[in-house]
Amino acid sequence: MDKSSFYFVQNCGTCHPGGGGGEYDRKGNLYYNEENKKFGYELSNNGPVLDGDYTSFSMGDPNYGASWDKSGVSEADCLICHLKGYQWKERGATLRGRLFKYGPTVGAGWANIKQSQDESGNPKVDEVNIDYSKKESAEFDKLHVQIVRRPADENCWSCHALSDGKKRGRQWNPETDIHKAKGLDCVSCHPSDKDHNLAKGDTLQETVRDDLDNTMHSCEACHYRGKDKRAPRYRHPFSPRHMKRVACQTCHIPFQIASADLVYDHASTGVTTVYETSKFLSNDPLDPKKSIPGLNLSLWYPTIKEYKGKIVPAKSLIVIYWGDLDEKANVVKPIPLWKIRELNKPVLKDDDGDGIPEINSLDEIKTFLKALKGKDKFGNPVANHPVLIKGGFLYHLNNKGEVEKNKHDQALYRNGAGQAEAYDFSLSHNVVAGSSVIGARGCKDCHSKNSPFFLRKVLIDPYDEKGKPVYIENWECLGIDKEKLNRLLLDQ
Repeated sequence: MDKSSFYFVQNCGTCHPGGGGGEYDRKGNLYYNEENKKFGYELSNNGPVLDGDYTSFSMGDPNYGASWDKSGVSEADCLICHLKGYQWKERGATLRGRLFKYGPTVGAGWANIKQSQDESGNPKVDEVNIDYSKKESAEFDKLHVQIVRRPADENCWSCHALSDGKKRGRQWNPETDIHKAKGLDCVSCHPSDKDHNLAKGDTLQETVRDDLDNTMHSCEACHYRGKDKRAPRYRHPFSPRHMKRVACQTCHIPFQIASADLVYDHASTGVTTVYETSKFLSNDPLDPKKSIPGLNLSLWYPTIKEYKGKIVPAKSLIVIYWGDLDEKANVVKPIPLWKIRELNKPVLKDDDGDGIPEINSLDEIKTFLKALKGKDKFGNPVANHPVLIKGGFLYHLNNKGEVEKNKHDQALYRNGAGQAEAYDFSLSHNVVAGSSVIGARGCKDCHSKNSPFFLRKVLIDPYDEKGKPVYIENWECLGIDKEKLNRLLLDQ
């Protein structure tokens, strides 16, 4: 990862409630014990230099530091979920200021803080003075009556809004989700047991707590099998076969109206360039270059994938990166971005005219691959066998020093269509009802010659060798052949 545990707590701890990896190292020792004044590595007799929990090295900076003795550890913070009005932004700034042990106190509002900005312009706390007399968020003496048993949506949303918005364009308000409009909240579908195991579904990409997959009620459980007596029973006029092959959310999440991250280009400069859905997708599913008048300009349509026997909607994320190919294992290891930034890089052209140079022509790729054969600032090879993963292909230099373009397992869709490396994020919120649902106007919503469902454009490469975006259609994502597509497009 090229980032230490200390880096993680400081920069990513805002959306993590502490405990676990914020408090203990990988051998179960406290990072720093303030009672005996010992670091965890001292108990294990390990050297800290190359230990990911204690190394001072992060992001190419050997002096980044891991001063657990000064920061303290990030303990589990119950109030981040169970206190209404929790000051999570101030807590995040406290972590960025390397004052980990004060995070929960600041979050509850019991402190006076002095803030500045870090190099990225994010707020960070430089000084904390604890004051338990403060009552703006929580009155210390009456805390027991201020703690809520059922976390408010705002507490969940404080963390999930940023990540889910980027990954999926997700929103959670009465205008964008029928469940929110009917008064349901987050824990209506994601209740917890006494051990704080939150119920969850089963998604395409995430692998956190897979043992809890499908512990929440499914759409069918509430709307068909009556697990929730308040849920209306569905009445669909089409063949029951659709219910077996097509997930409910495929039709009930027909579009998203908030722009989301679509492309991460790690390769062109070594600084991640993010392109959103609004740049390459439009509110016209059949023509990304046009917009339909009267519709939200940020509106876009999901990719359709097959997952565990069902057709599901997804938001794909295209990732472009340089890697080091292990030819024996046939695995590509991404090259840390700091090495790309510090490289004597070739000058790139802006072939698509958006003001941002991009790596796309064979000459540019060739020159860059040659440069990657050099050494980093520590005298180590940047890559033994440098490659570029982009647009469904692996680019490398052959024995003659020319660029070869091959398919590779790390650059293919899971269904083997051989088109693009895309990380697919499941869509399960922003559920709609009524006339917006696919199929509300009958079979022709999908089964027609100009089907916006099967013929919907899906980006696989933001810029080809000439700087033009490359698209495929949804039927290709599903692995359907032309003969089957023609049958599916027949007017019903």
